[in-house]
Amino acid sequence: MEVLSFKSANVEISANTAADMAKCWQRFRGRAGDKAEVYCDYRSTLRGSLALALPRNGYALSLTGDADCLEWKNLPPVFYETALYNISIYLSDVETRPCVLHKLKEVTELFSVIPIGKHRWLMSAPLSFVNEPGIFELTFKYKPCGKPERTDTFSFRVVSPKLDTKDDYNHILAEINAHYNEIVFQYLTLTLQNLQRGGKSDNDVVWLSIFRNIAKDYEKWVRFIVNKPHLRQTREVRHDRADRIKRWTPQMAERFAQVEAEGRLEREYFRHEEIIHTHNTRENRFVKFTLNRISKRLASIVATIKAQNAQAKEADKIADSEIAELDGYVGSLRRLANSPLLRNLRGEPLRSESMVLQKRNGYAQVYKYWLLLQKGIELFEGANAIGVRPIWELYELWCFLKMRQMTADILGLHFGNPEEIREDPMPMVRPFEDNTQEHKVFYHCADGSMVRLLYQHKYNRKSGEAHTATTENRPDIVLTIVKPDGFELTYLFDAKYRLLDDNKLNNNEDREELAVANGADTPPSDAINQMHRYRDAIYYGSDNQTHAAKEIIGGYILFPGHGDNESVRKRFFYKSIETVNIGAFPLLPDASDPSNEGTLLFEFLTKILTAP
Repeated sequence: MEVLSFKSANVEISANTAADMAKCWQRFRGRAGDKAEVYCDYRSTLRGSLALALPRNGYALSLTGDADCLEWKNLPPVFYETALYNISIYLSDVETRPCVLHKLKEVTELFSVIPIGKHRWLMSAPLSFVNEPGIFELTFKYKPCGKPERTDTFSFRVVSPKLDTKDDYNHILAEINAHYNEIVFQYLTLTLQNLQRGGKSDNDVVWLSIFRNIAKDYEKWVRFIVNKPHLRQTREVRHDRADRIKRWTPQMAERFAQVEAEGRLEREYFRHEEIIHTHNTRENRFVKFTLNRISKRLASIVATIKAQNAQAKEADKIADSEIAELDGYVGSLRRLANSPLLRNLRGEPLRSESMVLQKRNGYAQVYKYWLLLQKGIELFEGANAIGVRPIWELYELWCFLKMRQMTADILGLHFGNPEEIREDPMPMVRPFEDNTQEHKVFYHCADGSMVRLLYQHKYNRKSGEAHTATTENRPDIVLTIVKPDGFELTYLFDAKYRLLDDNKLNNNEDREELAVANGADTPPSDAINQMHRYRDAIYYGSDNQTHAAKEIIGGYILFPGHGDNESVRKRFFYKSIETVNIGAFPLLPDASDPSNEGTLLFEFLTKILTAP
């Protein structure tokens, strides 16, 4: 099914998918509400016409807006992160082989480039945006016949049918960032997502993302300054013979007549002032300062990227074209710093207000871009697009933080009091890589009991009394209640950013469950089966015991399911908690009412944490 068609003079872009668009739309509209109809904007650097397969037209491809536009606003989505799309770009009247540009080498290599006639080309690739909602920029470079080479971009929003990615998704990011300093910016890697945040960040990925957005304009205005600099007028006192002086004041002319009458003209030196225009101004020194700082940091980042690229897996490598572009910026900035205007100046930061930097053309723009880089992130819709980690990783961490706060609220303890709660947070430098880091929270209760909450805890053959006899297991969240007499009760929770999907049903039983859902989403069956395996795999006891005791009381899935509490209570995955202590709890962010998040999970935690 064709869901998008963009046509311009010599470029056509189309997108096709086999996914059930009606089902995707139904789920997405249930998440986003009425604003789903005006959720997305589509943008192009080429003027053209856009046709979309929209629900209101029965998913038939139909023109949207005017036929000669660069932007189409307030439209429903056609790209969902749960679907696979075949993207095709047709180019005509193009002399040489075109190419797709993307920060990830894996994406650029997905596109096949096929000549389909004289000066005609087809670029095509299957693209999956799984777990990566946000703004995707499809950028391609080509050379029209008899014209200069050019680069154009068509951008669109990829949405999630599980979350409202404008409100709830940013709500997740805000809560995570409240607990882990700058964690939002440490997750910048893959897709494009617009965020809104003020503050300062030293993260190289954020800095580079902003620099990419302003690089061409920054270079343009520095060149403008080099060609039309602001010069400062100064008066210089000199003593010269009469024949070397060009401008005479009446007082100097009177003295000249007197000296001439006395016959001393050939050996007399006249005092005079000359107006000198110098480029050694604080504004020009500031421009040199910005060039030095930016080029130094950019060169350092490029060197780091090259070093990491040499060791990275093929799928994770940065595209050669991307590295070449960054090298080009490094060389260009160095050439500007060595221009005749700036070569002999010493760069200095601005130490006081300057009307030239605020008002004069060229200087004002350079000053603005420098402030943007210094301030870190001030991102807003349509301005700077930066990438974020796949959403399932953020959802997993957010679930832990919700349980962390719920546990404190139920026990009536406070994080500001170290006698009540002791916390050992993980460094969070690379939280999702395979490592030994884990986040530990210890809650000390007044009755002598203790609750231990662990994130990314690892069970293996060497993990102490609670261990596995075979392979390693690493559940997302471990909650252990230690009674005053030392008796321990352990519960496991796994966050899964997945739902039972009618496009990928595992068996007939799954189809039956979907049919009787009654408005409540269902977690995937393989996720629940994983909790059975955890409980069977993790034991308590010493290695020399003949029979060890099972350590885990229960295991539960946390998933982004919608549905009112009464509907969920009737579902098998909730009823099974009472019978076998294996089941699932829906847990979704609610930006409009955070107190409404995970009420059934809160109810369950209250039951096990306050039980005698």
